[in-house]
Amino acid sequence: MLQTLELRNFAIVDELALDLSPGLNVLTGETGAGKSIVVDALELLSGGRADANLIRAGAEAALVQATFIGSPLTSASRRLSASGRHAVRLDGELVTVAELAEAVGEQVRVFGQHSAQQLLSPAAQREQLDRLLAPDELAALASHRAAFNALQGTTSTLTRLQDAQRERSRRLDTLAFELKEIAATNPQLGEDERLTAELASLQHAERITQAGAGAFAALAGEDGNAVSYAAAALRELETVARYSPALAALARDLRELVSGLGAVGGEVEAFLSDFEADPQRLDDVQARLAALENLKRKYGHDLEAVDTYRKAAAAEAEELQGADQEIVRLEAQAAALAVELATLGANLTTARIGAGAALAAGVLPLLKQLGLPNARFEVAITPATKRSRNGQDEIAFMFGANTGEPLKRASDAASGGELSRIMLALHLVTGSDLPTVAFDEVDAGVGGVTADHVGSLLARLARERQVLVVTHLAQVAAFADAHYKVEKVEVDGRTVTRLHRLEGDERTSELARLLSGTLTDASLRHASELLERAQAAAERAPTVAPQRGTRHT
Repeated sequence: MLQTLELRNFAIVDELALDLSPGLNVLTGETGAGKSIVVDALELLSGGRADANLIRAGAEAALVQATFIGSPLTSASRRLSASGRHAVRLDGELVTVAELAEAVGEQVRVFGQHSAQQLLSPAAQREQLDRLLAPDELAALASHRAAFNALQGTTSTLTRLQDAQRERSRRLDTLAFELKEIAATNPQLGEDERLTAELASLQHAERITQAGAGAFAALAGEDGNAVSYAAAALRELETVARYSPALAALARDLRELVSGLGAVGGEVEAFLSDFEADPQRLDDVQARLAALENLKRKYGHDLEAVDTYRKAAAAEAEELQGADQEIVRLEAQAAALAVELATLGANLTTARIGAGAALAAGVLPLLKQLGLPNARFEVAITPATKRSRNGQDEIAFMFGANTGEPLKRASDAASGGELSRIMLALHLVTGSDLPTVAFDEVDAGVGGVTADHVGSLLARLARERQVLVVTHLAQVAAFADAHYKVEKVEVDGRTVTRLHRLEGDERTSELARLLSGTLTDASLRHASELLERAQAAAERAPTVAPQRGTRHT
């Protein structure tokens, strides 16, 4: 609920603080006193266009600030600067105008000559109508929204996969070729190192054979050889080893040497017997190394890197092949969701047709009470050109003020005052989730018994929420829970707007002025009677807002 509204250097206001009350708050005053300035300030707080002309002449900036109670939002302010550097705050923190409009819009709604036009948009009308849906119909609406969101997500994913399908096909062909090439070569880790060593041997086979044969001949040939010479030396040393410890030690070393020479000679002989200088093997090794080098040139700097690439390519190919299967699954899912949405949408249309009839039946008599005796009101429900999350219906409130005229959209056919009265009637029938509603021009062009009805209905609406009304009718002001007078005064040679709450005789005097323009015994007596009658009527007024989802007429 709106607790306070403060204005500084706003229009002709230098400084104004309005402490609002629960129930019906009424602002009255002479024509031109600035009653609608409060409504203008609320529209600005609700995201209205910032206009430098709203800054009081001679001031550098204007400020509109509101505080709230009973809501998550504590305060909202908007500062207009003559330099164009405006500032918007929620609970003291700088925000955007869009964030301000959203936050304040959840607390306050203004129904004035211009704002009512905006609030009669198709989306706003659908919201009003859907408040009359039964609980199971509201559940169907929630299911439709969930299915619509699911279909959008599914369609988005499906489109992305389908758009990439050609590229996936090209990529799969590339991966298949690469995997086939690697598989055909079938490289083994460390194979290239072993083959490189073997290639060196094959390329120098003749030199290896010659050197091996020469070494074997020197070690163990039939003529004098290293083994026989060493063995002869060993025998000589052993004959005297027992007489000389030093020669005994050398004999031991020589014995090991003789044994080693013999072993090396045997190994050289074995190598020469197994070694083959096969030209075909040389060709095979060279071809195999060339194949391995080809893989490394394309897929990695060594065979381990080639193997890593092979595993990654195989995983990618499997994933890409799975995308085609996902497309099939998503296509089936999208088709099922489309069928579900069609069913839910058809059910919603049926429910809204019933709710539309109930809404029209409830609004029409209220419009007649509000001074529109020839008014006609209907809810037109037609198929929308495009399905939305809220169904497949286009909602239009159709209105005609005069007999014989064709019905037109209310936003096109109704004047500012008529729009405000339509919105008042709609709120009386459907209720409202908003804590505070403000009306400007709701009583334009009415008087007499109709004015009494307007006041009574506003008081009825104020039983469930805070209502702020700018009026020039005593019959409306008499129903106020809090009555404020707006007037112009001269301060230091300049005209400013002042506002204060009326109590007791002040209120009676203001009602008398509204009734006759002057204060006479008759007008004061009439004002007192009006107050008593309004108080009695307000006590008898029923509550207005239905439980959400309860249809009524």
